[in-house]
Amino acid sequence: MNPPMHTRVRNHFVDAGLTSGFTAQLLVWNDSGQLTDSFMVFRPNGGSSIRDELGAEYYVMVDVIGAKGGNASVDEAVQAIIDNIQQNPMPNDCIGHIENVGGIPSPVLTTEGRLVYRLLFAVLYGE
Repeated sequence: MNPPMHTRVRNHFVDAGLTSGFTAQLLVWNDSGQLTDSFMVFRPNGGSSIRDELGAEYYVMVDVIGAKGGNASVDEAVQAIIDNIQQNPMPNDCIGHIENVGGIPSPVLTTEGRLVYRLLFAVLYGE
């Protein structure tokens, strides 16, 4: 069995160096308690109907969570992700076609003062 799509997207981000300086996590954010740590959380976020032998669209949410006081770094990481996806919309056979949906949303702050971007990606995949 192939890994779930959010895991494949995480693997691609790691291989492309997009998670450098971040702790990559799946499904939920598990804070380390260290305000100097940054995180990327990959989770499924719906999509189209998944059928045998047909392509389907998978939505993957990526939360990019910066360190406290690291607003510029997290902002640069988000832009690097968007640039990479735009330049490489078909990165490998495990993902198929990936694109950003909705652009870069307004970031929000956690109660600790961490900047958080929630990026949405659509992955069109079929065998």
